[in-house]
Amino acid sequence: MATQTRTSSDPLLAAVRVRRDNEAREQVAVLTAVLDWAAAHPASEFDVVELLDVTEEPALHLAGPGAPMVGEYSALDLAHSMGMSTDAGLAYLRRALELRHRLPRLYARVVRLEVPVWKAFRVADQTTSLPMDGALFVDAKIAPFLHTCSFAQVDRTVDAARAAFDPAEAERLRIAAAEHRHATVWLDAARTTGTVEVTATLDAADALDLEQALRDGAQTLADLGSTDTLDVRRSQALGEMARGQQALGLGRGVTIYAHLDASDVALLDNTQTPVLVEQVRQWCQTAGTRVTIKQVIDLATNPSTDAYRPADAIREHVMLRDRTCVFPDCRRRKVDLDHIVPFDAGGTTSADNLAMLCRRHHRAKTHSAWRYDSPEPGVYHWTSPTGSTTTVDRRRRT
Repeated sequence: MATQTRTSSDPLLAAVRVRRDNEAREQVAVLTAVLDWAAAHPASEFDVVELLDVTEEPALHLAGPGAPMVGEYSALDLAHSMGMSTDAGLAYLRRALELRHRLPRLYARVVRLEVPVWKAFRVADQTTSLPMDGALFVDAKIAPFLHTCSFAQVDRTVDAARAAFDPAEAERLRIAAAEHRHATVWLDAARTTGTVEVTATLDAADALDLEQALRDGAQTLADLGSTDTLDVRRSQALGEMARGQQALGLGRGVTIYAHLDASDVALLDNTQTPVLVEQVRQWCQTAGTRVTIKQVIDLATNPSTDAYRPADAIREHVMLRDRTCVFPDCRRRKVDLDHIVPFDAGGTTSADNLAMLCRRHHRAKTHSAWRYDSPEPGVYHWTSPTGSTTTVDRRRRT
């Protein structure tokens, strides 16, 4: 097996090499520590992901067939200890288990520092859906050469393994790929200049239609006298498509929660990002825009109701304050409103006693040893099942 030894007479470059090698060793140490934790926290083979008794801890079968399962609520504690979001922590654990239990040759090379952890994880992502024989096939073919082969070669090997060992799964994955289509507007990353990134994965036919629509729209803007670049006109055409209801006389109807002061910058509550006041002015002056002035929501107040379900005004108040799930490192926007002090234990349905929790972390709070309290609105003290604590602060910064 070919190896490479790098040396340098430059002491500064040698220092870079030493630190890089130390980082590689540390990454392997983290990997083995996570695997040691997983070995100490196995889930019962009789558990399933969805149980009739919701007080029981669900078992997660993260990696492929033959890899051990772990308890969901215990795994939340692992992710928290790693300083990761739940999704990121579970993804790391899945890759680690896949590598250790289904790609043994590749795992051995990682431990010997012959292959970096990140590159082995890339293979583990590909093999999770294979049967054990398929994973071992990929391991035998790829492990000796991963330090030099391309990811395209890895993909081809995985495809060959799937076709050979599980052709029915190959067809299922082809169908399931359609479920991964998405169109994401990255509002959380809105820039001060008023621009936002948009990404999408489309059906090929839809993508061709979109491409033609963008071409036509960009050309129409040029015909109307626009001197902007082609890329800018394509982006404007996409916005015009989003405002297609103008043909019905509806015009632009975006709601913006903007806080203006004496400076030239406004704060958008929608995204918790700054934007130039001039950009807000441009949005409002765009032809066809409907400007709606709403009463300012004072987040220092505590609206409430005697009912269990919060009124729309209370929901809007809580969602403007918290913005996303308040579990440590979670940024999910699809959430429930949770009574911090349970309603049936005397907790009020008020802004101060409600918090945003995504469904997974809502279940963990309700059915496991995860606990939290709120000493003041927007501040959440979490305690994990093993006793570690974290404070999540969603108060507005002024």
